[in-house]
Parts: sequence; structure tokens; C-alpha cells
Amino acid sequence: MANEKDITAIMVRLLVDGEQSLFIMLGDEGSITRAGTGTVDNRDRELFIGKTDPAIFQQLRQQIGPKLLGWFGQQLADPQPRGKICELTVMLKYANGEESATAWRYGAESQGPPPEVVQFVIVAVNATNPWFEQSNAMSRPPRD
Repeated sequence: MANEKDITAIMVRLLVDGEQSLFIMLGDEGSITRAGTGTVDNRDRELFIGKTDPAIFQQLRQQIGPKLLGWFGQQLADPQPRGKICELTVMLKYANGEESATAWRYGAESQGPPPEVVQFVIVAVNATNPWFEQSNAMSRPPRD
């Protein structure tokens, strides 16, 4: 596997009961795609595509270390999920075209993925929130 400095794209997807609750795709050149908030009751389904400061990608890539990468190449499922079924996938794309992913299936009221995976998703959401909120606001019709 290539090293984390060679990562050129990051994708995070969360489905809740089969419905997309969160989708984030960031490229090292500043491309961004985002939909949803990641909450269990997310109603925001609009997908926004655009460009942002590449520093957002760099900020997220800096969160990738050996502990997080140790979960890649695995698909894990809770044998007795409680609550709505959540399916989380985090994927990395490397400059050489190689891809690596970690996938989790768990209940919204179950323990879920390990802290390093959860923290990475939280950082991804927080890093892209300003762009997402601005895009969301621009798509709404003006109020009188």
C-alpha cells in the first residue's frame, strides 16, 4: 500500500436504513462533493459539487495515520445491531490508482466503528460544513 502522503482523494459515505445520510468526496486539487448531515434522521438529500480550498483536503489527510489505516481492507458487521441499520464506508484513493476502504455495518444504537474511524468522519464533516452550509444557503430561494 502507498503511504498517506500519496492519497489524492477521500470518500466518506453513510447509509441509514438504506438511505444516504452523508456523502463526502474530497480531491487533493480542491474538488468537493457533499450531501447530507450524517444524522440518523437526515432529511437533506441535495448533492452539491464544486471547488474548495485544497487546504481542507490537506487538513483531513493529516488525520490519517497508522491506527486509522489499520482498519482499511476490512468490512465488519455487528452481529446484533440495535436501532436503524447504519453502513459506513471510508475510502482512500492513491496517486498510483490504488484504492483502499474500510466498511462498517452496525445499529444506530450499537457501539459502531472504533474511535479513530468515528473521529475521522467527524473531522471530515466539520471540515466540509462551512462549504456545505454556504452551498445549501445559495440553493435556497430568497426570502421576501
